[in-house]
Amino acid sequence: MEIVVTGCTGRLGRSLIREWQGEHVLHCLGREDLDFGEPAGLERKLEGLCFDGLVNCAAMADIECCESHLREAQLINAESPRVLARVCAQRGARLIHFSTDYVLDGTREGLKSEGAAVRPLNQYARTKWAGEESVLEENADAIVGRVSWLFGTEPDGIVESVFRSARRGEDLRAVADKFSKPTSVQEIGRMVLALLGRPDLGGLFHLTHPGEPESWWSIATKVVRAGYEAGLLKHCPEVHPEVMERAERLRVARPVHTAMDPARLRTDLHWQGVGWEEEVRLRLGSLSG
Repeated sequence: MEIVVTGCTGRLGRSLIREWQGEHVLHCLGREDLDFGEPAGLERKLEGLCFDGLVNCAAMADIECCESHLREAQLINAESPRVLARVCAQRGARLIHFSTDYVLDGTREGLKSEGAAVRPLNQYARTKWAGEESVLEENADAIVGRVSWLFGTEPDGIVESVFRSARRGEDLRAVADKFSKPTSVQEIGRMVLALLGRPDLGGLFHLTHPGEPESWWSIATKVVRAGYEAGLLKHCPEVHPEVMERAERLRVARPVHTAMDPARLRTDLHWQGVGWEEEVRLRLGSLSG
């Protein structure tokens, strides 16, 4: 398969390229190739490329930055994805566009399926929700894949950050009153390839592992325990719980309960998936050197 990957220098794009290299023909496009701040120019810049699928990983994902760059966030997260959807519809190419669990209404506990209510609380979430709608308006055959709390990435995700801090003997603290799910980019890569091969499927998918909601604190606690049990940590350090309201780094409002249920992966793609804890053990093994 010939695949365009946008946002190739970001955490998700770079990781997917690493997973797919040698298996598919990849066109890796970064900011210097496609300026998502200028949607009008995207179609012309894609004219010379042949591709069967386009995987859009480009986004303005820094939540605080989106609040101070409102128009830029709208262009990158909402208006440019509309152009990509139109181009793919015209060419008959598959499009997979990534969104976020932050669009969901986070007022109630429990898992959220693809039909759950949305209630974006900040500019990042508002623009990502607008991007979901614009993509599916232009191209009903496109896939919008919501993801959350990635690991297996470079730079580090939550799993890697906790593990490295534990190895350095640093004090470990994590927010205990915000709930979602960690998701391995390796598993996302497998999901995406499966969806690219199913042109009969379109619309919204929650791309995450099976399992129950987790907080950053519960994830960190399980990561250090897994590292200790694997003999990668000399002792199992305590992770001190924090409340989101007092976490200085979280200045912009965030939803509380956004753990996603990958319902359509099970019912439409017949995807069983693996638990995130299994992926964590594999990832820690790769970090042990």
